[in-house]
Amino acid sequence: MLRAMRVHSNFSEYVPLSLLLIYLVEGTAANSVFIHCLGSGLLAGRLSHAYGLSQTNENFKFRVSGMALTFTVILICSGYLLLSYVNVL
Repeated sequence: MLRAMRVHSNFSEYVPLSLLLIYLVEGTAANSVFIHCLGSGLLAGRLSHAYGLSQTNENFKFRVSGMALTFTVILICSGYLLLSYVNVL
């Protein structure tokens, strides 16, 4: 039960922020393929992290790669928004 709580709490910490950032990137009239790649990366990252964390013997390879993918989506969205704010893009 504790593992399920950890998976859910980690999901609820990062996914709302990620989805909000993807929404804001979409609001800048970004390419739809770019938006779909961000969403797919977030989905793949969260599935990988959940799989790695939900195993009896935690598989850190899946867990770390899932968090790396999630943080990559957050960083790409943040960078894109900052660059679009200063009209570089």
